[in-house]
Amino acid sequence: MYCRVLSESHESAATIYVAGLLTDDAAEQTEACLASFGASIRVVRLDLRAVDLIDPASFVRVARSLNAWRDRRRGRVTIEFPLRSQRRAKETRPPLQLVDQRNTMGIAVSTAMSSPMSTSPG
Repeated sequence: MYCRVLSESHESAATIYVAGLLTDDAAEQTEACLASFGASIRVVRLDLRAVDLIDPASFVRVARSLNAWRDRRRGRVTIEFPLRSQRRAKETRPPLQLVDQRNTMGIAVSTAMSSPMSTSPG
């Protein structure tokens, strides 16, 4: 199974890039990257945008490793997920609109009530 895990770090932040399949192999490599970061690293970003398939168990393993790193270092972790949902949204057709149907988008709606609402039963 193909996966590629690379990392880069600067003075106080690091990014781990995962590409291909997020499997146990990728999780193991991600854990190795986390272990290799020096004490000055306080922020870790996990970039999954190039991941084609995520094995749920492997993702949980990675998430737990990131949480443990964050707790030990009192750091911060961010995850960038693949853009699958945005791509699908672009591929879907626009909502159906019937001929001569009024466009109700953007019409103001009043929430004022003429009589108070009772909360008592009956």
